[in-house]
Order: sequence, then structure tokens, then C-alpha cells
Amino acid sequence: MRIGFDAKRAFKNFTGLGNYSRFILKSLSQNFPTNDYLLYTPEVRREAMEISQACNNSNQKTITPNDLWKLPVASGIWRSIFQGAKHCESQLDIFHGLSNEIPLFKNKSTKYVVTVHDLLFCRYPELFNPIDVQIYKLKMSRSCMAADQVIAVSEQTKEDLISYFQIDPSKIKVVYQGVHEIFHQDVSYEKSLVVKQKYNIPDHYLLFVSTIDKRKNVQLILQALKERKDWEYPLVVIGRPTAYLPLLKKYIAEHNLESKVIFLHNVSFEDLPAIYKMAHVFIYPSYFEGFGIPIIEAQRMGVPVITSTGSCFREAGGNGALYGKPDDIDGLIQNIEMLSDPNNRENLIEKGYRNIRRFDQSIISRQLMEIYEEVLEPSLARRPVLAS
Repeated sequence: MRIGFDAKRAFKNFTGLGNYSRFILKSLSQNFPTNDYLLYTPEVRREAMEISQACNNSNQKTITPNDLWKLPVASGIWRSIFQGAKHCESQLDIFHGLSNEIPLFKNKSTKYVVTVHDLLFCRYPELFNPIDVQIYKLKMSRSCMAADQVIAVSEQTKEDLISYFQIDPSKIKVVYQGVHEIFHQDVSYEKSLVVKQKYNIPDHYLLFVSTIDKRKNVQLILQALKERKDWEYPLVVIGRPTAYLPLLKKYIAEHNLESKVIFLHNVSFEDLPAIYKMAHVFIYPSYFEGFGIPIIEAQRMGVPVITSTGSCFREAGGNGALYGKPDDIDGLIQNIEMLSDPNNRENLIEKGYRNIRRFDQSIISRQLMEIYEEVLEPSLARRPVLAS
């Protein structure tokens, strides 16, 4: 089977969409090595080891633009338009758009799959540039309508596709995300000590990891800290700052919480596993997400998780997390204090370990391959393709 991918994010992005793209490319390459994988990208950055490991295997070929198409503006046009013409030359069986869109040009002999991560620009348009919102809507709607199969990363995203774009439910399949392989590595005591000293953080703490904006709802944790100043654990907040950060700092100052909150904005991705592992509890009180990957990152590192009801959070956390309404301060306080009991803590950690088995890369790659087979001819779908 010849499978092509819009791999722009895999080569350029080192956060959510990039991690997802590399996870998919690497797991398919390893678990189904007899296929040919063609990676289309307007830009190549192989200096990063994780890119080389995911995108430079013997059964993969990277295809990039030539000459003037490498310029920033032109490369964006190449991705949306001329990537389609380029992949038509490759005579692909499948083309998979890994981040919300497929090319305008299609080959009649190729089947098209698109992964949709979230529709935040529809739910929270005020967080985006108005022009960008319209562009995102046009691109995503067109891609979902034109694709043979749509993959949603959660049931929540599937529901949003049906609600906002009226996509036929039978055309959408849910395939969850997996965690980056760095979270499958053991964290030694020595590594933890180095990270602790590097960021000047205590041995144990409450932890929040995400972009620091209003929707992520870190303010709920601050409100709980105001009510329970006797807690021994401070809060460590890791994430990209936004215009919302000064409001949080004003609240902290007004309620004398400066000694209780530590902000870290430039944490190395390689240090995250150790930071998770040292936490007393991971708190993710967001109002809404497409999936909520930090939940399973924390569970993988053996940290008890408290997150929100609604949206996709139970899909991610399963029975391995405690849940509360995102505006319920008392509920959050109760959940945190429940985890002061070592038995409750260990029980939740063990449930978290069991939960993350659902997100193993071999399971996810098998689900994707079955989708590819289903959109192709029945004779091809019956072929065994899983590596022994």
C-alpha cells in the first residue's frame, strides 16, 4: 500500500499537532513496515532527533517543494494546492491529512482520510482572529466533505463535526491519540534531582500544564488555594503565557498567594516527564478540549489526575481520574484533600495505569490501518498487513 501524508506539522511543530503527526508516522512505519509512506511537507527540519526517528525510516520518503516554493508564503500555497498535484504523480492508495485538511486537488484513484482535532474556533471564536475563523471553517468543512473518511480524536470532536458542519455521522470514526514516547521512559532519581534544581521547584506540588488562558481555567485552582492556605503543596503552572496571565497575577497578589504559585514558561519538553512524576497531583480543570492529552501524560507518569466533567475529559481519563465541574471550588478542594490519603492516591494511580493501555501505539496504528483498508477495495482490505 502507498500512503501519503500531509506531514507539515511533523517537521515543523513541536507541540500538540506535531507530536500527533510524528506519533502516527512512526507507529505506522514500525507496525506496518511493508507499506510505502510518502511524507509531503513544505519544510524539513531534520536536526531534531524526534523528527529523524519518526520521519526518516527506510519505508518513508519525504517530498518537498522546489526553488521558489520553499519561500514562506509560497510554501503555504504549495501545501494547500500544489501538494495535491504532487501527490497525484505518486499514485497513492491513501492520502491522510493529519491536521484538519486535505489538498484541493484530488486523484480519482486515491482515497482520502482527514484527522480533525478540535473545533475550538467554532466554540470560542472570540479567541481567534475573525478572518482566521472563516478560513479555518472553509478549509475544515471542505476537507471533511471531500474526504472519504473523517477521523475525530474524540467523541466530543465527532459531535462537534456533526453539529457545526453537518458531517454524516457514518463518515466519522473516532481514533484516540497516544502519548509521546518520552513518557514511556523511566525517570531516574538523578534526573528528577537535576530537573528540580534547574527550575527551583519543591519535592512535591500541585501541577497544571497547558496554555495559560481563561478557557484552561487555572483560576479555579487559585481560588481553591485562597480557601485552603494551609495546604503544604504549592501550585506549579507550566505553559505558554497569554494576555490572561496578568489577571491571574493580580488575583495572586490580592490574596497573598505569591509563595503558593510558581509560573514556568520555558520548560524543556524533555524535562516534562520528571516534572509530572514529582507532582503530588495533576489538575486539569479546563472548560473544553478536543482530547486532553496532558491527562494521559500524567497518568503514564504515575500521577493522580483531577479534571473536569463534560467535554472529552472522561474519554481521556476513564476511571483513572477524579472529576468535578469546572466552576466548583468546593468540589476541587474535596478531590485534592481526598488524595491526601495514601490509599486513595495509590488506587487512583493504578487505575490511571490501566486506563492508558487504551492509547498504546500498536492499538492506534491498527485502528488506522483498518480504516485505510475499509476505504479501499475489498480485495485489498482482506490482505494481512500487520508486522509479525
